[in-house]
Amino acid sequence: MTKKIHSDTRRFGQALAASLVSLCVLSANPLLAQDKPGFVSIDFCADQYLLGLAEADEIQAVSYEATEPQSFYSARAQGLPTVTGAMEQLLLMQPTMVLRTWKGGPRAKDILDSAGIASFQPPYAYSLESNFETFLAVGAEIGKTAEAEALVADQRQRLAKLQAHAKSQLKAVYMTPSGFTAGTGTFVDGIIKLAGFDTVAEEAGIRSWAPLPLEKIVLSPPDFIVAAFFDDKNVHVSHWSSGRHGVNKRLMAELPVIHIPSRYLSCSGAFTVKAAEYIRAEALELGLIKAGKGAE
Repeated sequence: MTKKIHSDTRRFGQALAASLVSLCVLSANPLLAQDKPGFVSIDFCADQYLLGLAEADEIQAVSYEATEPQSFYSARAQGLPTVTGAMEQLLLMQPTMVLRTWKGGPRAKDILDSAGIASFQPPYAYSLESNFETFLAVGAEIGKTAEAEALVADQRQRLAKLQAHAKSQLKAVYMTPSGFTAGTGTFVDGIIKLAGFDTVAEEAGIRSWAPLPLEKIVLSPPDFIVAAFFDDKNVHVSHWSSGRHGVNKRLMAELPVIHIPSRYLSCSGAFTVKAAEYIRAEALELGLIKAGKGAE
């Protein structure tokens, strides 16, 4: 009899604790308290697809990184509830759909399926075209096909406009605080070329991500620098980083520098077109090129 009382008391305590947890979650997130079906994204890149296609009142929560400076749609994420991506959190929320690109673990789909929660993991995008396809795939999954098609159509129109510009003979080098650069085959090198410029990577035969070729830069200096992440507080650079080399510092002091915000380089080139537009607009502002033309 005593054992039964203890067992019942323990069950009651566990149920009470679970109820309190649910109450805290609901009070902290007003959208959840309305018991309104909605979408949840649990990692940084999933956020971009959801914020790019869904309305704010359809989004139950985004990841805690959605408002960070490197989030392209950070302005749209302001004020939305956030999640860490823990399965327990999602099971309590009972969303209509969970979007994830890398977070959640290998059993995430099985766990969500068992709870009757739909989920979708977009395919990895490795090119501009596959990024378009990913937006279309997400749109189809969350009932936003028209919105996804409109977004992609707009990007294709902008892409055609960029490709129609005369190519400049100016040569750019991509620099990061770590001292690495983007070689041919990377989406960053593609962005610079789409903006209408040659790259040091192409001239030096650099492929993928590699240290800056300091000797090559000294012998054949670039015309300007495209730099990223120098003002990003989340990027740690050690005292031993080659990015601190005197050659790099001298180049950044002497050459025109276009600091491209990290939000344009999010998620494997998802915003390639807008990133290229940004570089071209900055080049115009710096007088490197003239409107509608290449280098003078």
